[in-house]
Amino acid sequence: MKPIVNKEMLMDSLFKLLEIPSVKTAPVGHMPFGKGVFDALDYFLNLAKDLGFETVNYDNYIGEVIFGEGEPFGVLCHLDVVPEGNLSDWVTPPYTPTIRDGKLYARGALDDKGGAMVVLYCMKALKDAGIVPSRQIKLILGCDEESGWGCIDHYRKVATLPKEGISPDADFPVIYAEKGILHIQYAFDKPQAVLDIFGGERANVVCDFCTATLEKVDLYADYQGVSVDGNKIVATGVSAHGSTPEKGDNAIKKILGFLTENHILDESVLDGLFVSCNGVKDLVDETGHLTFSPNVIRTDDKKIYVTVDVRYPSTLNKDFVVEKLSEIGEMQILSYQAPLFSPKDSGLVKVLSDIYVKCTGDTTPPIAIGGGTYARALENGVAFGPALNEEGESIHKPNEYVTLSTLDTMTEIYLKTLIEVCCR
Repeated sequence: MKPIVNKEMLMDSLFKLLEIPSVKTAPVGHMPFGKGVFDALDYFLNLAKDLGFETVNYDNYIGEVIFGEGEPFGVLCHLDVVPEGNLSDWVTPPYTPTIRDGKLYARGALDDKGGAMVVLYCMKALKDAGIVPSRQIKLILGCDEESGWGCIDHYRKVATLPKEGISPDADFPVIYAEKGILHIQYAFDKPQAVLDIFGGERANVVCDFCTATLEKVDLYADYQGVSVDGNKIVATGVSAHGSTPEKGDNAIKKILGFLTENHILDESVLDGLFVSCNGVKDLVDETGHLTFSPNVIRTDDKKIYVTVDVRYPSTLNKDFVVEKLSEIGEMQILSYQAPLFSPKDSGLVKVLSDIYVKCTGDTTPPIAIGGGTYARALENGVAFGPALNEEGESIHKPNEYVTLSTLDTMTEIYLKTLIEVCCR
């Protein structure tokens, strides 16, 4: 019997998952990442159980859906999402999934609820067709991918990750390399004239709104993109994924530029964070240039603290990169993820590349990205989809969307992947 995905059921379940605002918040009781993330995991695992699958909930940090026996093959997705940002920038409410002009709009439609739900219904299609996997399929559902990977850390403590797998949390075709990721915090002296500076929500999202409050009202030189309201300075920008800061418009840069232009802030701060950056943005290999994106800014009585998202080329030495970064200013490392690099001629990359070509006719070779996925948690893992074409640029922005045609394509690709890799 040929496996067929029930697309009506798939879409109904996906809509219900997208309605859950699963942004990480402070821990509450038995919910380590807040109620919204807990609700998303609880809904997904109960749905999978109703579909006839074995499920495991690891203390509400992370869950998994299990099908078959044998050597595990992991499919690693996440159910948490980044904050919605400025609601006025959304064409439809972010947690009211809406189809317009062949596009499904909602926070998490691509990152990463769409892929997770498609894989679940591909597993159901195999089960309904009576196909017994020769390898155990483990659909792993993280809850803290966007801000720390505490979910993966917990999984490692209580279970064993599969050695091989994919993460449907990036782009097609196959992602053979992911840059190393450093989240670092710089501390600069705060001028006496500045009472506070506040901007950004997450280290991996380009800041789209930033304010500064000054000690006194005065006459200031105009600065593009900045407005002055009494002693409060306001800048707006455009959010983007931290791995592609060039696709956004950073509001922190405008505030620091204003303060520098008006001789309030030493120009070395702006230079180190946005202009020369000590030459670190010139570091490059076959996986691309280093990206350096200051995305969160806060102050206390004495210091300005700036959190920077750094994605460095996969083959570079971490210690060398850190040394170059430390020359910009007083610095501490907040988090680190080692790069991923799988040779283009490796077995898994070749198998997935062949599947992609067969399903799409597109012969684009494997690519490298600055984004970080759960694939790098595996001994042999790669990111594989789900975004196609320009829709991937909507991730971490208002009006995130996935086209209905891409949902069809990813369904075909993931179903074939499970058959080829786990059912032969």
